[in-house]
Amino acid sequence: MDISRARGRHGHEHAAARQPDVSAQLPDAAAVLARAAGENFPVAARVLPGDLRRHLMALYGYFRLVDYAGDEAPGNRESLLEFLEADLAHAYRGTPRIPLLRALAPTVQECGIPQDVLVRLIEANRQDQHVRRYRTFAELVRYCELSANPVGESVLHVFGCARPDLVSLSDRVCTALQVLEHCQDVLEDLRQDRVYLPEADLAHFGCSLDELGTYPAPLRWRRLIRFQVARAERLLDSGAPLIGRLPGLARLSVAGYVAGGRATAQAFAGAGYDPISVHLSPAKTRTAGEWARLLLTGGAW
Repeated sequence: MDISRARGRHGHEHAAARQPDVSAQLPDAAAVLARAAGENFPVAARVLPGDLRRHLMALYGYFRLVDYAGDEAPGNRESLLEFLEADLAHAYRGTPRIPLLRALAPTVQECGIPQDVLVRLIEANRQDQHVRRYRTFAELVRYCELSANPVGESVLHVFGCARPDLVSLSDRVCTALQVLEHCQDVLEDLRQDRVYLPEADLAHFGCSLDELGTYPAPLRWRRLIRFQVARAERLLDSGAPLIGRLPGLARLSVAGYVAGGRATAQAFAGAGYDPISVHLSPAKTRTAGEWARLLLTGGAW
């Protein structure tokens, strides 16, 4: 999706101004931020200085709020996404209404995060309202350019490291993490009539969506998930050299994200690549071990 062809920012703001206040559809800020503890990776490591942790948590609050608007909110989700985009524009002027965007406003200003980077997350959730299937892995990767890659780019801005070459490596890491999450949430996504496993791969492995209620997952489904996880691991490994090219605290933080991805892949292997019968979650000890190794090696495999 080309952001430049999206409706102009002023059009979104004027549309939102004509709408009733839909902010009551949004969850409490504390409830959104509490989700950080359940992520596959450490969102804002406690060893980081307070200002960096504040910026990372402000970004996390925004990311999760946008996902809530597109995935869980009652009522008209597209109107709510319009409202969020209008308030994001206000955040860049220092006058947002939503509490989580009030927390975000100092971060975007102090870290110089381009507005279009954060708008892409909203565009991904708009796409979710209409696109329920992806034919090929290439199509899924293009979706991840909206839904996942802006997360890593924003984090690099927090550390003052958003050079194009580093963003390119970050994109690989973020796409890999998104693919792993799609494998974890395959049943939950299907309940919303969304499938983030490429149709070409479903057909290749002979998998039918009707089988997703079967426990344990049929062997062909486990083979499909193993294939997707291996794909994600290759992407993760190709982006991991980013760690060695980052300074101090940025290196520490990004290594944690990659470590969470590797630990998640290992959790899949331990569960026989069956995300249907088993609640997959990376072990904290495994994440810590991977984190230490990545810091020592700089991401070299």
